[in-house]
Amino acid sequence: MRRKKTQAISSVIKEVLKQQDLNKGMLERRAVNYWEKVLGAAVARATHRIYIREGVLHVEMTSSVLRNELMMWKDKIIINLNQAIGSDVVKDIVFR
Repeated sequence: MRRKKTQAISSVIKEVLKQQDLNKGMLERRAVNYWEKVLGAAVARATHRIYIREGVLHVEMTSSVLRNELMMWKDKIIINLNQAIGSDVVKDIVFR
């Protein structure tokens, strides 16, 4: 016999993460992990180091040409990353 107030385990986990403010860190980690998925393997190979701090994604590039190209597409990259994540986590990107 099922109880009337049952919830899916996924919704319970999401609620606990939200209450404990752990969701932000998971979403930020997802932004770093989705970098290759959103921009492709060629760009990922030219990425030396990537991390996020306070909504700013920091990306160290091995190619200055590619870095300049990505700077021109920065707004579109931010939109695509946030769509892939499902939340507005990335506010800005700094390419080095």
